[in-house]
Order: sequence, then C-alpha cells, then structure tokens
Amino acid sequence: MVRFLVYFLAFGLLGFSGWIGRTFGDPSIDQIVYHLRYAEGAAIEMGQIFLLTFLAEVVVFPLLFALAAAALHTALERWRPHWARHVLRAPPVAAWATGLGALLLQFSVFSYAAAYFGPDLFSLAYRDPRTVRIDRPAAGRNLVLIYVESLESTYGDSAVFGRDLLAPLRGTGWSFSRYRPAPGATWTIAGMVATQCGVPLRIYSEYDIRHKEGAKAFLPGAACLGDLLQERGYRNVFLEGAPLSFSGKGTFLRDHGYAETWGRDEWEREGVKRGDLNEWGLYDGPLFERALARLAALHRSKAPFNLTLLTIDTHNPNGFLGPDCRGRGAKDFSGIVSCDAAQIAEFIATARQQGLLENTVVVVVGDHLAVPNPLYAQLQSAPERGIFNLVLTDEPAKKDRDEIEPFDLYPTLLELLGFRVDGGRLGLGYAAVHHPGLAPPADRAVPVAGLAGSAAYSALWRSPAD
Repeated sequence: MVRFLVYFLAFGLLGFSGWIGRTFGDPSIDQIVYHLRYAEGAAIEMGQIFLLTFLAEVVVFPLLFALAAAALHTALERWRPHWARHVLRAPPVAAWATGLGALLLQFSVFSYAAAYFGPDLFSLAYRDPRTVRIDRPAAGRNLVLIYVESLESTYGDSAVFGRDLLAPLRGTGWSFSRYRPAPGATWTIAGMVATQCGVPLRIYSEYDIRHKEGAKAFLPGAACLGDLLQERGYRNVFLEGAPLSFSGKGTFLRDHGYAETWGRDEWEREGVKRGDLNEWGLYDGPLFERALARLAALHRSKAPFNLTLLTIDTHNPNGFLGPDCRGRGAKDFSGIVSCDAAQIAEFIATARQQGLLENTVVVVVGDHLAVPNPLYAQLQSAPERGIFNLVLTDEPAKKDRDEIEPFDLYPTLLELLGFRVDGGRLGLGYAAVHHPGLAPPADRAVPVAGLAGSAAYSALWRSPAD
C-alpha cells in the first residue's frame, strides 16, 4: 500500500505539473496562490471548466499508472534474487523525486528562491506617484479603456494563421509595435494593476485584501490611475462580464477610485437574458451593448469620465462562443478571436457615429499574453509575440519609442489624456509619448519573488494612515 501511494504521488505530481503547463502556460507561484486564496465563489464556477481535464490528468491517469507500477514492482520483487530486491527500492524514490522536480521547475521555484534573497530592485526603481507633479490641462480628455482577454498582436500574423484574425481593427488607430509582458503582470488582475498602478502584483495574506473597518485593503498605499482621475473630477466606471469577486477585481477597483463597478452578479440582478450568459459571465456582445448605453449616459453628463471594460470571450481553455458570433459564422476559437475584433471595432465605430467619442481617447489592450488555448501551438511558433494594443485619439500623439511594458501604460495613459507627468515616470512605468529621450534601462526586470523583502513594495500594502 505504501509503495502504491508513493507511485501515485509521483505520477500525480508529474500529471499536475503537466496539467498546469498545458492549461495555464507558465504561471508563477504568486499567481497560483493568489487565485486559490482570493477567487472566492467565482473560482469554483471557473474551475468547473477545467475540472474534467484536471481529474483525468491529475487523478485518473496517475491512479492507473500507479496501480500498474506497483503491480510490476511486486512481480519483479517476487522473481528476483535477494540482492535485486534492494535495487528495486530505488524506483519509487526516483519516481517521487522526478515528480517533485518537475513541479518545482514548472513554477520556477529555484529562480524564485534566488530572487527572494536578491537586492531590493523595486525600491530602487519605484517612483511614487504622490511625489510626482502632474499638471492638468484646461480640458482633460475622457478615456475608454478596453482590456481584451489574452489578446495578442500575434493573432494578426497571416503567416501563422493563414489570415489576419484582427483585420477588423486595422486602420482605426496606432499602436506600440512591441508591447512586452513583464514579471508580476502576466494574468488579468495583475495586468490591470500593472497598467493602472505601475507596479507588479504579489499577494501577501488573506488579511491584506479583506476590508478592515471600512478602510482600503487592496494596495491601499498605492496611487493608481483611478485615484488620480477621481481626484481631478473624473467619474470612473468599470464593466465586465465575469464576477467582480474573482481575483479581487472588485475590491481593487473600488479601493482605487471606481465609483461604479458592474460584473456578472450586477447584470443578473438587472435581469439579463439567460442567453446572454455563459458559464462564466456575460458574453462580449451583450457587454458592448451595455457599454455603449453607459458611454452615452457619461457623455451626456458633461463631466470627465473613464469607462473601463474587460472582455471574456477569448478566455482559455476554449473561449466562449456567443450568439452574436455564432450568427456571424464563428465556429471555433479562431472565429471567436476574429469576431471579438469585429465587435470591438463596431463598438468604437458606433460610438463615434453617435458623437460619443468627442474629446475622448480610446485604448484597447490585451490584459496579458495568451495562455494555452486551441491556437496556442501556432502562437508559440510565431517568431515574435506581443500583447495587442491600439490607441485612438483625435489629436495625434507622437510615440517616443515602440517597445513598452504594462507598467509604462500608466503614465502614458495620463499623457494621452492631456496631463503632463513631470519626468514622465510613475511607479515602474516610463511614459512612451510626449517625453522624447526618456527610456527605461535595458534590463529593468524586477523579479516578483524579490518583492517579499522590498520596503517600498511592503508600504503599498499599508494604508498611508498606518
């Protein structure tokens, strides 16, 4: 029995590490722990999508392999001389060590440990937005910020996919040709934190993110995009299809200047049609319909605003094929990507035709690179991968460089809205417009593990009043 359990654990570890890689790509330890702790009920709903493959690869197959290995081991032990029985003690230990090693490598534990004991690079690189002068123009522009789930510029490579899956978005604006991922910004909430606060995301403890006597809880010591805009008279509104509770998005947004937040629970209370919902949330088509109505209301208010959206149709493992996309002939994941691009382009075109984008900047970005999905092998075969980004503004802005990271979007967004950020730096970000000659150092990566010992990063998780 002990022998079987050792084999089962070994094959289970191998299966789990393989399942993580095939399902989520190369997640960090922080990303896994974060979602295990803070996904709440929404994680259970999302987890059901991956449940069958998890049971097969982490439970059923390892169980069968362990039974076979234990049976073979017992048979060999009976028919071998006494000395060989001592040799047969090695396979279970070797199998267990191999499984554990595969898991450690999957989560980059060794490089993580090395970074943990490294220098405090974050404190050296961080520029506190509260200490930076930010001049506001006489009439600041409005912002429509659209995060598109896992959208890569790579989907537009006809040599890889046989056609440009992002063709509907061509010719509608300009972009940074090399938008690179960065440590601590490789999953949805982390990408949002990076682009709006200029910092990577590393979780601390459950106590950190729970509201304490009405005080802010999610990075309470950080000054983010929503905070700065709210202080300057903007109304921040967030709309998404998935539950706000998942990964703490609702807490983050409410703690950082968003007066209005809408997710699956809010849509259901409003009486959304069942056909507009999938197992995870609202399809993107109905989301854009509601966003257009909310945009019209914000435009009529005459007050400056920031309308932020987050889509879900292109989420792994297989995406969500909504009624609108089925009506357009989409049948598979490539069809979902192409349909989503068309829906975004139509949302922008309709808003413009209705006069809702006057004095408004529209920014469309992928929240991170794609993780394993039906097109993942083709994405990995591309010579170069990058996060999708698109900027539309009535007044042209000259790019200072073409390579940016998520952190750079924070000061860049403010500059695009007409603000002037003294020195062009906020958080870890370097503005990529209106600051010619400003460029980040060639090697500016801040290992996420190193944040655990960073005084400046720890301060972000403490209220300024503490």
